[in-house]
Amino acid sequence: MKTEIRRVTKENWREIVQLKVAKGQESFIESNADSLLEAVFEGEDWVPVGLYSENQLVGFAMYGCYDSTNRSIWLDRFMIDEASQSHGLGKLFLEKICQYLPTEYELKQILLSFYPENQNARNFYEAYGFITTTKVDENGEEIYYLDVAH
Repeated sequence: MKTEIRRVTKENWREIVQLKVAKGQESFIESNADSLLEAVFEGEDWVPVGLYSENQLVGFAMYGCYDSTNRSIWLDRFMIDEASQSHGLGKLFLEKICQYLPTEYELKQILLSFYPENQNARNFYEAYGFITTTKVDENGEEIYYLDVAH
């Protein structure tokens, strides 16, 4: 299966904002439109990307807020469109992103967060190897990390 991570551009942003998570997941992640606005206006060097399988858009991710001192980066958004869920694409793209980021940044850790009541996210990230920091961010989300080879 051919998979690609492509930057969001003026050519694909409209398609990106049309992606939706499944019913019941909406309260766990910001909309892609909000994420794109954050990438433009927050100033944390956020990089929004589309996730493509066989040349079809199936998901969205956003990473950034690189800390060169601690050699860490945030995987701040990660979603698979409801029509493409339950086909193994989440695992496939999480692996692809976690392998890609250390090629672009000098990294020790990839950080992410999720709401404690999102048990599916907890199981998903822990199965990949993310570990709790035991810290919670200002939104009440639990912060997890993944050590990466350097």
